[in-house]
Amino acid sequence: MFQRTLRRKIGELLIERGIITAEQLERALEEQRHKGGYISQHLVAMQFATELDIAICLSNQYNFAYLPLNHYAIPAEILTTIPFKWIRLYSLIPIDKIGNSLTVAMADPLNEGVIQMLRQITGCELKVFISTYGEINEAIGRYFKDELSRVKEIVLADMSKLTVINEFIQTKAYTGGERRQFLRLNVKLIFEFNFYGQSFRSETLNVSFGGICFLSPVSIPVDNDIVCKVHLSPDRAVDCIIKVMRVQSRRSEGEVSGLFEIAGVFAFINDEEKMQMVEFLKSQLACNGARTTVEGKQ
Repeated sequence: MFQRTLRRKIGELLIERGIITAEQLERALEEQRHKGGYISQHLVAMQFATELDIAICLSNQYNFAYLPLNHYAIPAEILTTIPFKWIRLYSLIPIDKIGNSLTVAMADPLNEGVIQMLRQITGCELKVFISTYGEINEAIGRYFKDELSRVKEIVLADMSKLTVINEFIQTKAYTGGERRQFLRLNVKLIFEFNFYGQSFRSETLNVSFGGICFLSPVSIPVDNDIVCKVHLSPDRAVDCIIKVMRVQSRRSEGEVSGLFEIAGVFAFINDEEKMQMVEFLKSQLACNGARTTVEGKQ
């Protein structure tokens, strides 16, 4: 119900503002019916609207004030109020703090789970503004240059420094772009992800050090980055960002199941949680090596 209302009202607001026409909205809805996802995503992809148009519509619909970050100077001491890991993972940035009230700009201010988490880790009440993904990413690049330089991509040169890795990773695999081939473990783990203001809970199909394949009730277009939580055990989870590389409809006994099989590579995972993933995969391989197979490209 929430999802349907959100789609309708964004389309209506864009039409009312003269940004899109009813015909363009219908074309975007048709694209959505074929590919899944969210209407705002298709409107931007088809160049009928911009990120800023969507942000302003959300601002008007949900009473979030829009904050253009390029016009705002953030004090250094404010930037440390939220750990960089969460800033990067959830596309947000702290703006100001007065007493126990922390002002935060978010690209997805509808994500109540993230807002609750921020309250817990900061001990502050939050005042939330909305900015676009582009503006927040530009601000992160401007204010966190040193932190970004320390974030290592998962590449073969990086992996060679970890002696445990060669025990279970096939290291021959670049077949173009970001695609790599790793030894994958067919293991079902609880998998949570956020996409366009909505949270989903599913399970993995297989996991490797390079990425994850999982089931999704919605189609997510290739090249999208999604924020995920992978539960390695009941009391241990890894947060990461996955870049989607492959999407296909899931079939059951020859019939379309309504689910999508999504495969992606890690676009961001910090060093500590990277090592947790290494240890998990190593232990799983030791227990289930006989059932482990190498399957296609991640």
